[in-house]
Amino acid sequence: MNGISGGVGRPIGAEVAQLAFVSIVLSSGACGDSPTAAERMPLVDLPEDLAAVTFATEGLSTAPYTLLAIRHDEGFRGFVAINRQGEPVWSFRTTGSPAGSTRRPNGNFVLLDNESGLVEVTVDGEVVRELPQEQRPGRWIHHDVTSSPDGTVLFLAEDTRPWPDTLVTGDAVWAWDPESGLVERRWSAFDHLVPERDQGDRSRASDWLHANSLAVGPTGRVLVSLHFLDQVLSISPDFSTLVWRLGGVEATVAVDDPFSGQHTAAEVRPGRVLLFDNGFSRVDERYSRAVEYEVDGDEARKVWEWRPERDNWARVISSARRLPNGNTLVAFGTSADPDLGTTGPIEAYEVTEQGEVTWHLQLGGPVSSMYRATPLFAF
Repeated sequence: MNGISGGVGRPIGAEVAQLAFVSIVLSSGACGDSPTAAERMPLVDLPEDLAAVTFATEGLSTAPYTLLAIRHDEGFRGFVAINRQGEPVWSFRTTGSPAGSTRRPNGNFVLLDNESGLVEVTVDGEVVRELPQEQRPGRWIHHDVTSSPDGTVLFLAEDTRPWPDTLVTGDAVWAWDPESGLVERRWSAFDHLVPERDQGDRSRASDWLHANSLAVGPTGRVLVSLHFLDQVLSISPDFSTLVWRLGGVEATVAVDDPFSGQHTAAEVRPGRVLLFDNGFSRVDERYSRAVEYEVDGDEARKVWEWRPERDNWARVISSARRLPNGNTLVAFGTSADPDLGTTGPIEAYEVTEQGEVTWHLQLGGPVSSMYRATPLFAF
């Protein structure tokens, strides 16, 4: 274990959960412990604000690279890929806060900059296509973007409508075809949920649901995480039907060990949902965790969870990503903030099914948050 302390976990089971879409790990490809001829070399002459950020690592990660979305109000804001040793090998600066990211079959990244919108970027850092951000109350893109099986790029955007005579801001799933430039709305919460009934304690007219993650599963269903409802939605592949509502308000699938304020909900195999449970409402015993549920009819049973030996309460952002070998990359994205209640530090762990830590990353210097950490297997 190279001296790395473990955490608390329970095995998933005999079968290894496999990923169906590269949107979760950003890229497929061979991954080994030895450098290859194609290994991306560390960057030289880093900009001063990025050079001031430290990436301390211990152990050995499965993925040769990890893509981080980091920000600081007076420092670097954007995406940076580091190697196993914590050395930056690629970066892209954003104008606003960096949010979701995905990778297209052509190898390009699609990155979400909350100020400028979506940008398609090559591995050489060239911007080849853009979907500009719209001003509120228009189609304001936020939180997540993912590759779709039909070759388009799905993203979350605000959807503001009168209900009945008060403007309510909900969420919608849109699809962007970068080649043709076509953009169309595929799904809106207003077509399936009712603001007067389907609301949580944090809901308000200007932000009803606060959708914060989007993922396509192995059956083609689309999972959307609703922060303010403490709920994950499963939407049919044709976007016509809500298959189930996991946990939270008006749930159709009850959870035996509830989550709150969750992020990065993904169906890692049919009926198995992995998410980062921020524990937003867990004010008595303050901690966050990665947790996996098995959905069976109208019930969901916790089958695995992991939290570090030293609890880290990240009430917002953060991520849990399943790797092809069954390990999970769990990222705690917030620094210590007494007003928010977060404990810090900003860190990530790769853990096995049995809860053993194989790699640990901790950020330091001028960085205030890490939106997500995503395994990256090839450039």
